[in-house]
Amino acid sequence: MIKKQILLVEGDVTHAERLKQNLEAENYNVDIVHKGNEAILTLKQKWVDFIISSITLQGGMNGVQLVQELKEHKDFNKIPVIIQTSKINMKEALESLGIKFFLPKPYKINELKNQLKEIFNNSNRF
Repeated sequence: MIKKQILLVEGDVTHAERLKQNLEAENYNVDIVHKGNEAILTLKQKWVDFIISSITLQGGMNGVQLVQELKEHKDFNKIPVIIQTSKINMKEALESLGIKFFLPKPYKINELKNQLKEIFNNSNRF
């Protein structure tokens, strides 16, 4: 079985490393970046099957701005994205941007794993 490639865009270095370990234990390949512009550069260099991004990132671009940038780029706009945030009342704003997958922090790692499995099992919908 081919491992799925995930790009994790997370401003919190400790959370990113912990999440990477959990996802790699589930047989995913995970690359981490901490800034939105780093995510764009990574996507220009390699293919990813999925992006998990926090709203709060390091640098000048937040997670919402990253998603907007992805939607405008024809090579990246079909990549599924899960947005994770501790900010309340973000669901409607994210849905208006076309974000279908959203996890409020804190969440249990199994919630994320189950959402990834569902998305990858139904990948022909995206």
